[in-house]
Amino acid sequence: MENVFILEHTYELDDIEETKFIGVYTSEILAKEAIERLKSKPGFCSRPENFVISKQQLNQDSWTEGFSTMTIIMISNKNKQWQPVQAEILDNENYKIFELYDNDSLDEFKHLDIVKCEERDGILYAVQKKAE
Repeated sequence: MENVFILEHTYELDDIEETKFIGVYTSEILAKEAIERLKSKPGFCSRPENFVISKQQLNQDSWTEGFSTMTIIMISNKNKQWQPVQAEILDNENYKIFELYDNDSLDEFKHLDIVKCEERDGILYAVQKKAE
């Protein structure tokens, strides 16, 4: 056996992806039979089209690029108002800003800048640009 078939049920709820891992099967036929058994069950029956079967090769890495964790930080714009932007969490209170759409309205901190943030009442605020 070189391949397996992974069955999941996935959908979005309030802009958050929900995924249920169902099982791993030795053939696509067995995975489809599992769908038939489950599609009338509570939850699944309201979204029967959201079953996903993926073929995976054994003993091979599927995720090879690494990953980043994103969050929202507040930065000051040209109007001196706080504006939320997406940022990658780096380390030691450092964040890398990702703001492609409204970059022209930003002030000191812009797209791809690395900034130090401080937390105030549970919200992260950019306070200093990291020296290059």
